[in-house]
Amino acid sequence: MNYRKANNDEHNIICKQVRNRSVLTVCLSALVIPVVILASCLSVNMMIRQRYDKAAFVISIVMLVVFFVAVVVAMIWLMSGFIKRISCINKQNYSVADCVVEGRKLTINPKHNHSFVTVSFPDGSTQQAMVSQKVYDLAENGKRALLIKYDEPEGKEKLPFEIAVL
Repeated sequence: MNYRKANNDEHNIICKQVRNRSVLTVCLSALVIPVVILASCLSVNMMIRQRYDKAAFVISIVMLVVFFVAVVVAMIWLMSGFIKRISCINKQNYSVADCVVEGRKLTINPKHNHSFVTVSFPDGSTQQAMVSQKVYDLAENGKRALLIKYDEPEGKEKLPFEIAVL
């Protein structure tokens, strides 16, 4: 596989097929934090109206703060992969390899459907990657595609390969 930098047209396609899904996921996930803030404020307001005694009020406030911090840390941890992916694409910190769509597979589970696309390279090797439903729908046998490899420092957890269909 020969990796190279993407040109402007390919970068725009990658932004539409890969980055936009990550941006949507981060935006929807970030909505959890204001909901938790609102729920915390309403809980404190309810405790004041119910005239909780001081000890119960302090314990409840401490538990709310711990819960809030835990939710914020969990959301940031869950969004970190998507944020890293968005950052790499925006900085064009990735390499692409030319390939051709060889096949696609849809696995249906009770909770989620997972879409996979298999691509082949000029040297005969193949690679399979999980893709979004949009990319899965675009992938047809024989269609040109790009395998995206993110340029990340060694020693850190690597982002998975992505596929964009041309």
